[in-house]
Amino acid sequence: MHPRRHRIGVFGRGTSPGDGGSDTLLTTIGARLASLGAADDVEIVPVPWSAWSHRRRPLRYAWCRVARYFGGELPLVDLRPICRKFRIEVAYFAAPAFARIDVPFVFTLWDLGHRTIPEFPEMRSGRDPWTYREALCRTMLGQASFVVTGNNAGAAEARELYGLSAEKVIALPFPNPDFSGVTDEPPVWLPAAPCFVYPAQFWPHKNHATVLHALARLALAGGERPAPHLIFVGANKGNAAHLVALAGALGVADHVHFPGFVSRGELKALYRRATGLVFPSLLGPNNLPPQEAAVLGCPMVLSDLAGHREQLGDGALYAAPLDPAAWAGAMARLLREGELRRTLTERASAVVAGYTAEAYATKIGELLAHLVARRRLWGG
Repeated sequence: MHPRRHRIGVFGRGTSPGDGGSDTLLTTIGARLASLGAADDVEIVPVPWSAWSHRRRPLRYAWCRVARYFGGELPLVDLRPICRKFRIEVAYFAAPAFARIDVPFVFTLWDLGHRTIPEFPEMRSGRDPWTYREALCRTMLGQASFVVTGNNAGAAEARELYGLSAEKVIALPFPNPDFSGVTDEPPVWLPAAPCFVYPAQFWPHKNHATVLHALARLALAGGERPAPHLIFVGANKGNAAHLVALAGALGVADHVHFPGFVSRGELKALYRRATGLVFPSLLGPNNLPPQEAAVLGCPMVLSDLAGHREQLGDGALYAAPLDPAAWAGAMARLLREGELRRTLTERASAVVAGYTAEAYATKIGELLAHLVARRRLWGG
């Protein structure tokens, strides 16, 4: 008698390259999802975004908006009929989602920014206001059999803020983005002078302003000749105009570039030609650009967050997030000390060597196998 095959539904998200790190992460994971179905009695079922997107159910979406108007938050999607349609018995959320679901699941948690940095406008209003983020976390983290975070710092936040048991929260480093098949495409506008790159959407919490002040300090000090440039890569989320004005007010507008979204080939070229990555974000627990820089041999200065130190160890310089003098000092070191740049890139490469997509998929597979073993205990 052949064992009954148990179907595991994988729920990602309908991202595009313009979504930044979330798209990169989901693309990397998606390329390895097939390996999760190696067991004879398990079948992996990637559920297309088009099958469960809230945009396919406008009446439910409207009802959720009515509930929000009166102070409540409801899941945007009901996955119960989707699970019945695809005969799904266990689910894996490869990206956070607020959904109604009645099968056991593993849930991916990227961050808890609405709790750790609630003062920022993007955490309080807009498409996903504070109340929505909180309802999502309370509902999905509570029901999940396992919650997967990017590192131990994120796991500690989840346990502390939502009272989750240690066994339920799994720290699993993001897999390194794969640039092996990406052609190096240097942008025609790339300055000949030394430059620092910062790939991040233009949200206030990304803290572009501090490195603008740091650049102004370097320019005023007069010790760096030619003066370095800053390249801010990313989609505008409402704060770009403020940063353009600030660069002008600080007198560094000629040394700051806002190319918007760039291709992966251009991004690869920027990492490989930059003096360093600057990453002053106030939101952890970890982020993908530092791993991109590590893979591509770009030295870096990161905001001094516990999650960043866990993620890169001694493979980076660190600066207090809101201290322009500290950022200016770290950037000046990368400009002047070639041996330091080489040492940092070697260390960073060694730190992230084990952050592979295969290792990530293997651990997710172990968690899902645990749920399948429990699911075998009842029929239906």
